[in-house]
Amino acid sequence: MTCNSVVTILDTDVEEDLFSPEFVEQLEHIKLPATKLEVLVKLLRKSIAAYKNTNKITAEKYEELLKKRLEEYHNRRTRLSPQEASSAQSEAIDEIIRDATRQALDLLAALGEEKESFRKLGLTFEEKAFYDILIHLRDKHNFEYGEDKKAGSVIINDRCKTLAQKIKELIDIQPAFADWLNNTNIRAELNRKIFFCLAKHGYPPQYNDEVFNQVMKQVENFKQRHHPKRGFPA
Repeated sequence: MTCNSVVTILDTDVEEDLFSPEFVEQLEHIKLPATKLEVLVKLLRKSIAAYKNTNKITAEKYEELLKKRLEEYHNRRTRLSPQEASSAQSEAIDEIIRDATRQALDLLAALGEEKESFRKLGLTFEEKAFYDILIHLRDKHNFEYGEDKKAGSVIINDRCKTLAQKIKELIDIQPAFADWLNNTNIRAELNRKIFFCLAKHGYPPQYNDEVFNQVMKQVENFKQRHHPKRGFPA
């Protein structure tokens, strides 16, 4: 594959083409294993960063997974014997790169499935960001809230769904971002509304500062980075 073709792949629309079968086929045309892995890692980082604009907590999970895979890859490379490391075409190096590429492709597939999971939940793409933080905090702080059901790999919790929708409604009726960013009264009003919304719905059962602060971090991340034209239809 030519340098121009690699550039074309790197310019891929990360919200759509990256998860298509055509993209994987295009990637297979890159003959040099190390180049293929490098391109794949760059596109994964690009896609995770784009997802973080809407869904901070889940994007950070994929950042950590990618970081772990890359650390494993580099550790395997550094453990090569001098004889193995001396040859750029050695079978040992190629096998390490192939393994890392397979893991990166698996991570790409998981990220694509994750980005589409809002449909199985019956939420919008944006509502799922708040659903994810509610589920994450519930599990992290080990309190009960609603009943989990599984639809394939997706966890469905109706109470968390309802609360996520309520939080998104409160955000939608707030003034434009510029006003929200510069007006402390408007920000304080939104904080109060979110606080009383969580309390009304019994989340969490016992008040916890960290839970409230983490929910507000997702709210602020959404307010700061979200653009109305970005995202996916329900």
